[in-house]
Amino acid sequence: MAVANLSLIATISVFALVGSSGVLAGQERHCQLSKIPELPDVKFVSATALPEPADHCRIEGVIGTETGFELRLPDDWNGKFIMGGGGGFAGNFANAANDFFHVVADGWATVATDTGHKGNPIGASWALNNMERQVSFGHQAVHRTAATSQAIIQDYYGEASNRNLFFGCSRGGGQGLMLAQRSPDLFDGIYAGAPAYSWTKEMAGRWTRNAQLMYPDPNKIHTPVIDADALVVLGEAVMAQCDALDGLEDGILNDPRQCKFDVSTLECGAGQSGECLSAQQVAVAEALYAPLEFGDIEWPGVPFGGELPGNPLGWDRWITGGYVPGEEIEFHPGMEDEGFAAPPAPNARWGFATELMKYFFYSDRNWTYEGYDFSDFAHQAASLSPTLDAENPDLSAFRKSGGKLIIDNGWMDGSLSAYGTIKYFEEVLAFDETARNDVRLFIRPGVTHCQGGPGPDGTNYIAALEEWLDTGVAPDQLDAPYVHPLTRKPTGQGGRIICAHPGIVTYDGSGDPNAPASFRCDVPVNP
Repeated sequence: MAVANLSLIATISVFALVGSSGVLAGQERHCQLSKIPELPDVKFVSATALPEPADHCRIEGVIGTETGFELRLPDDWNGKFIMGGGGGFAGNFANAANDFFHVVADGWATVATDTGHKGNPIGASWALNNMERQVSFGHQAVHRTAATSQAIIQDYYGEASNRNLFFGCSRGGGQGLMLAQRSPDLFDGIYAGAPAYSWTKEMAGRWTRNAQLMYPDPNKIHTPVIDADALVVLGEAVMAQCDALDGLEDGILNDPRQCKFDVSTLECGAGQSGECLSAQQVAVAEALYAPLEFGDIEWPGVPFGGELPGNPLGWDRWITGGYVPGEEIEFHPGMEDEGFAAPPAPNARWGFATELMKYFFYSDRNWTYEGYDFSDFAHQAASLSPTLDAENPDLSAFRKSGGKLIIDNGWMDGSLSAYGTIKYFEEVLAFDETARNDVRLFIRPGVTHCQGGPGPDGTNYIAALEEWLDTGVAPDQLDAPYVHPLTRKPTGQGGRIICAHPGIVTYDGSGDPNAPASFRCDVPVNP
């Protein structure tokens, strides 16, 4: 952190000198490397003028040893800066802000970072015995990239950005929380969607146990214990019992906590097969729904409602699956692997867990979970947590600087359990109840990982942050239109609303189910 702060101070100082000397101020801007002044510990690789989606300058550079960044500067700049978060183990220039909302076309300057390495976003071999890369990935790269970009923007346009936002989901959501906790003065507003904030407890610990249950033999990963047929049986049974609890039979559970489904009722009787589950399948499903303990560490399970295979980024992608040679797992919207091969994995949780254990926890590329008993897990997690985890509930410095934070998760997310995200939010409020004035959590019914699913996923969180910052009024509910997954434009299907936690989206019982006016936010007595 100290190194990053020194870099920030030095970088800003250099630009302040350049600006005050008038060397570049007032000159016509050109997208050329020769027009970019030297910066401490920064190497500029290229500057390219591009016409799409709007005329802009794409600057690529490297901070320090190997923290790459891609900064896009529109010709018709709106005076604002937004950093886009990455996904998975990063290793590329995926930019959630531009992927989800095409911000360059709207005049935003925006940046993304590879977090200090190149590679497939589901692979972590780059981290083996390399503490610099681990720290860059954990928190340092986003800080240094943001600080450097803000300084470049001030020089390029002759003035500082008048608004600085961060938008990220999944790994990017975890980056957002890390920035709020470690870099409280860099951003006015942060959106942290489906935040991957507990890499040790959830993604290494919980997910490794999931891998053991779903694929007991790590060398046989073609068919999971809960196979495709069993997943259909489980998903249909959950929906048959719980779908109508919220007043609508629409394949969406507005509040999965209302669902009291007993998986053991699906166990096959003597001589029965087909529309039932084996004893092993029942046991594995029950373990997935239940909290899991590792000594003093406990992590919640998954909500009901995301089981059916038709839900993108649900159980079949993240929890069950099955390895198909030559097919890579698409686990995050906008992901690009830039030609790096992914390690063999039957589902995304399995892939992330085994990569974390091999290359972060035990520094052994041959590590396997076969026979692993978690006896030293807590010790290993404690040593890595300060680098990787964004679990600090103290957001006082960010709030004092005027920062606003929106966190969200999809109830159908097969990746990062909404219960885990709720856990962090409630820890923030337990630390300081007044944090509710500056932090909001939204849990989106029917939405899977970051986007997708049968629920409306078109909430414009960038606009929501801007309105909050402009008016000072925290959002209690937001519109959630149905949008096209690529263009993010309304489909004409209408939409619903989402509610600030602990509010629950509640149907009025008779209105148009695709009209926001047919829904309200109710706070449950016993959620």
